[in-house]
Amino acid sequence: MRKIARKISMLLVVALLAVSMVACTSDEIALIEALAKTSKITSYEGNTKVQLSFKGKGFSEDTQKAMDFLASYLDGFTLVANQKYSSNEERSKAKIAMDGNLSMQGLSVNYGYWLDTDITGEKPKMIHIVELPPAITQPVFTANQIESKKYITIDYGALLGGEDLGMSFDLKSLTKDSVELQEMLLDFFKTAAKDFDPGMVAVTKKGSAVTDKGESVTEYELKLNDESAKKLLHAFINDFILQEDTIEFGKKYMEAAVNMYDFPEEEKQVALNEINQGLDVFATQLPVYRDSVTQVFEAIKDIQFFGEKGLTVKYYINKDGYFVGEKSTVEFEIRLADFAALLGNVIDEEEKNGVIYFTMDFENSVYNVNQEVSVEIPEVTEENSFDIFNNILTEAPSIGFNSGIGIVGSPSFELPALSDGINVVMNGKVVSFPDVKPENINGRVLVPIRTISEEMGAEVSYNAETKQVLIVKEDIEILLTLFSGSLC
Repeated sequence: MRKIARKISMLLVVALLAVSMVACTSDEIALIEALAKTSKITSYEGNTKVQLSFKGKGFSEDTQKAMDFLASYLDGFTLVANQKYSSNEERSKAKIAMDGNLSMQGLSVNYGYWLDTDITGEKPKMIHIVELPPAITQPVFTANQIESKKYITIDYGALLGGEDLGMSFDLKSLTKDSVELQEMLLDFFKTAAKDFDPGMVAVTKKGSAVTDKGESVTEYELKLNDESAKKLLHAFINDFILQEDTIEFGKKYMEAAVNMYDFPEEEKQVALNEINQGLDVFATQLPVYRDSVTQVFEAIKDIQFFGEKGLTVKYYINKDGYFVGEKSTVEFEIRLADFAALLGNVIDEEEKNGVIYFTMDFENSVYNVNQEVSVEIPEVTEENSFDIFNNILTEAPSIGFNSGIGIVGSPSFELPALSDGINVVMNGKVVSFPDVKPENINGRVLVPIRTISEEMGAEVSYNAETKQVLIVKEDIEILLTLFSGSLC
């Protein structure tokens, strides 16, 4: 039961981290109340956008190359998502549809995601569906000797409803208990936040605003710089987490969490006794832990983590008390010289001038709250999809999570032998470049087009007079004009 106790204990850690930016003014309490109300929404539509910027400078030559490589992927990374959600009030039936675009290094990828859950019947339905471009999925299919499919699925309902699982789940009760557990957590946060005083104001009410959908809202702003973020986090750990009341709540929370599952009573009691004993021991050391936390924050008070923009989050709450929007920016600026002063010889001398800059911008808007929202789930069949549990974990022992999980005699995939330098793998086979080799130029990998085209079964010809390359495969023709930067 130690494993059960450890897993369940993680719930408390995750739950407590959810209020790491909450203080105790009336404006901050309003945000917690809006969070509690928003958790009960039964339908909505929404849009999300995430953008990243990254760079490192001042490092040694080798480290700078690594930083430039990371920057080639992270700097300019953009994720866009459009969501639709619909459920019943009991959360026993829910549908989610999401589509969007991911862009990095000039590569734009469209994707689709759906979730269809229905645990009201005798057989539970809980299926995740993902649609990605063939350029991404085809290597996976080929490597596992699976013909091309349109969708990748994870059918938890079939797994939980299987007769050979060795355990039973009452998903209806689990869903009901999960909702009650969430409400229990939010109630504790609201009560505890009223007595939590970090000695600063983190959230302020800015006044009226209008969303991009034309809805009138109230705007709240959370704004922290490097100094205030440390102060708030220090107070949150010492005056909220490391307190007797939180430990007692943890015991009640864990008891409710354990009782959600259909374990034998004796095993439940063993798990709860172990959890309570651990928390009791932890409680006896609270003064020591608080002193240690204070020492850590004193040691890092001169180390800069946030950049000039720090952390700014704008929340938008509509007249019905729901969160309907958020705009946030977090900027990190980490100077290794600051850490060198604290850690001494751990950081090489030639790296001490290095600085890492990382920024994330996030936007989210929600509309049509609790209105009729139509969520269409694509029809998946054996012909157009494959399920990870059925196809990967049970039929491909070479990539199963446990040795021997695959069916005896099923084919395995062996990784191709790679050579030094840049390797190009197509359909599970390493492409050989007899003349011109692939090159990495400023973070972009360039490959000889003749070799790649011929590997795909196309014919390549070159007209020296017009300086044009013609690539032909069946009824597809691609005409490239050298030095023109365009396709014809």
